[in-house]
Amino acid sequence: MSNLKHTAAIILAAGKGSRMHAKLKNKVAFVLDGQPMVARAATNLRLAGVGQIIAVVGFAADSVKKALGDQVTYVTQSEQLGTGHAIKTALPAMAPEMTTVLSVYGDDSAFYPATLYESMIHKLIESGSGLLFLTIIKEDPFGLGRIIRDNVGNVLRIVEEKNATEKEKQIQEINTGFYCFKRDFLEKYICEITQNEISGEYYLTDLVEIALKHGEKVDTYRADSNLWHGVNNRSDFAKARVKISKNYE
Repeated sequence: MSNLKHTAAIILAAGKGSRMHAKLKNKVAFVLDGQPMVARAATNLRLAGVGQIIAVVGFAADSVKKALGDQVTYVTQSEQLGTGHAIKTALPAMAPEMTTVLSVYGDDSAFYPATLYESMIHKLIESGSGLLFLTIIKEDPFGLGRIIRDNVGNVLRIVEEKNATEKEKQIQEINTGFYCFKRDFLEKYICEITQNEISGEYYLTDLVEIALKHGEKVDTYRADSNLWHGVNNRSDFAKARVKISKNYE
């Protein structure tokens, strides 16, 4: 197994997750098969040999810290202003020797095996990309960001459900929200993300179009759909509990 000692992993765990209706606990701290989701993610990141784990906390931060303990670096996102803002908040805490960066959500990353992190970083480096992100094919992609490609398969952009045309909504390849970056790419372009006019948030997805505008290479890594399970509400969580128990039988 390769060692990602120069890779930092940023776990996004600041959001309120309001659809989970949790008032005192961050949704990433919900327990799956005896272990908080975010702790499962951290365990597999350590198995992959990442050099540093940074957790971005905000809502119910104590529940996340209790789940992760003292083996990670914590940064606080005092205002939940989106994924782009969260990553920007985490960058100053990154150790100087880190050259590549993983960004994952603290809930769905509970399903990612250590080998996936290794494969993603390997492809990032081999492809010469500044940005690489995980996609899957989902039979029912409703509500998820679709991957828009040109005629030869190159990524053009990620379009969210609310902004997609009827034709784009038929696309089944979706963005999971798991990104890999070269650190210098991230530090160069993170400040070019602008505030969304509707939500007031800064979206990491905007980096795809920013990269392409500057002639940077963007690539994807398509994984088996079984590796991803979003946990946005209680129904998703119930399905996740069934899925995780089957995976570890």
